[in-house]
Amino acid sequence: MTTRWLWVFCMLTLPWSLNATASTRLTIYAYHNSPPFVINAETETGLNYDLVRALAQQLGSQYQVDYQPITRPELNERLAQDKAAIVLWANPAWFQAKNQPYHWSSPLFIDREIFVSPMDFVGKVEKLTDIVGSTLGALEGYKYPGVDELIAQHRITRFDAKTDKENLSRLIDRTVDHIVITRSSFLYYGRQQQFLGKMKIVGQPYPSYKRQILLTHHYTAVLPELERALTVLHHQADWKARLDLYGLKPQ
Repeated sequence: MTTRWLWVFCMLTLPWSLNATASTRLTIYAYHNSPPFVINAETETGLNYDLVRALAQQLGSQYQVDYQPITRPELNERLAQDKAAIVLWANPAWFQAKNQPYHWSSPLFIDREIFVSPMDFVGKVEKLTDIVGSTLGALEGYKYPGVDELIAQHRITRFDAKTDKENLSRLIDRTVDHIVITRSSFLYYGRQQQFLGKMKIVGQPYPSYKRQILLTHHYTAVLPELERALTVLHHQADWKARLDLYGLKPQ
């Protein structure tokens, strides 16, 4: 075959070859940046990285899986613009689709919001009105049903932080009276030397909820494959051990 015809042959067959081996790219977003979800971003340790790596392995070469951290305000804006997104650790109660409904995976584990106070606080937070007149550390971009209404009525003063660790430090410094934090994060931080014995859970007035994966309508075709991968993962001893390490319960 002459050089000219070899060039023509390559040009005709190259697009087919690329399409035959191309994989679908999935960008997985995570807006939780505190432990156990992110323990060390530089070493890529934490549940965000664990789950993305596990999904990439289960989904196989058909998909190229990428991890993308994002803040909650950025995520809210992305969803408002109807852009494609796969989001870790979400729950249907927190996300309302304005256009086409979101898809939801099976549950990954059970979590809940809790109220934490300095160790010498003598009260309990059995209902949300128990913190009326106090200052509350919360996370930027997060909504807290019931609390938000009390804040709007100026019955609670809210101070936002970008991370749970920042809120915990404010609690130690007595900048705020209480903080609201996810149980999964507090189980991790509460065992760290800088926080150990300095604060306690004073109430769990919010019901528990299931953490799931949100998929926008752009990924309808991906949902069955994702569910298959999660089914395998739920039965893996290594994944169960990983959840146990953080005191998390699959169901």
